Amino acid sequence: MMREEFAIQYADRRAKERGYDTYRIVYREFVIPAKGMLKFQANNELWLVTHIAWGLIVKSDYGRYENWFTQGIVENSHEHGDHIEIRNAKDEQGMIRFLQVILKTKDDGSKA
Repeated sequence: MMREEFAIQYADRRAKERGYDTYRIVYREFVIPAKGMLKFQANNELWLVTHIAWGLIVKSDYGRYENWFTQGIVENSHEHGDHIEIRNAKDEQGMIRFLQVILKTKDDGSKA
């Protein structure tokens, strides 16, 4: 997981690398029930893992972050986007925290 201070600096750099000068940061926290799953779309967004409970697995179009027993080579990615799936492999609930970076364009209809 990323420390929050680093995640904020990383978000700024990644937004600029992708051609966005304007973005909004939102703190998100989810509790995933035992053996549960959460799926959502995150188009034009970056989701940075800042805290993850043992037993949670995050997969997205950007990679995989697995805070669980791993076998073989598994990519350890803190940055996620597009289609995101969070699965809890444990028999008790687990919590995950993200820094959601919403990438904005001048003509997206939102208030900067």
